[in-house]
Amino acid sequence: MILALDASTNIVTTVVARAEEEVVPKAKRFPGLRLEGEILAEISVPGRGASEALLPAVHNALSLSGIDLDQVDLILPGVGPGTFTGIRIALATARSLSLASSAMLSKNSTLAALAAVTLLDTKEPLVLAMLDGKRQQVFAQHFADDGTHGEILCVTPEELLMEDVSLKRDMLIVGDGAVRYRSELSALGYIPPDASRLHRVTAVGHILSADFTPVSPGEVVPLYVREPDAEVRRDLNPWSRR
Repeated sequence: MILALDASTNIVTTVVARAEEEVVPKAKRFPGLRLEGEILAEISVPGRGASEALLPAVHNALSLSGIDLDQVDLILPGVGPGTFTGIRIALATARSLSLASSAMLSKNSTLAALAAVTLLDTKEPLVLAMLDGKRQQVFAQHFADDGTHGEILCVTPEELLMEDVSLKRDMLIVGDGAVRYRSELSALGYIPPDASRLHRVTAVGHILSADFTPVSPGEVVPLYVREPDAEVRRDLNPWSRR
């Protein structure tokens, strides 16, 4: 039994899934294993902070699925990139739930989860997953249906347009970063309408894209990509240098 959760964006999302053994070779799937199984319950809460919404969402998902926490075998949090506070809350919650239940921990990229649903639903061969990174930047990574993917970028929309030639292909572009910078980035490919569900990170995306490798609690760390905002502000504060 797997409990996946993510709070890297303004949508808190969690899912309880029953997974079976691997049925398709890893090399044939995106970007790791896909397991045959069943989604028992999924909860997504938009527009509320992770500190307020995440634990109730987990509780409700377990309740709807008829599963107790001690029946969960693996807890899978999204490690980012995304909002730094949301990532920290999600990882702290995952570690606490693992400690309380003795469930194993794993981890997965939020960008991979975003791309996985799009690749599965649309059959597009190339997807550019993009999250709003604030500071006029985006977190972006391209994924192909053959399991390959590029590096995670933290760039301005203008810099993204000048990036590696591998990005200069017709592709499907999804995520709240694509919505925010639609006019600047539409030359890279097709961006679905703002209300499309393809722009939302879901915990189901983590089930589709994670490899479920167990890791120690010390390895479940944020994927910030760039320095957290608090560290930048501290560097700019003359009192912090004393």
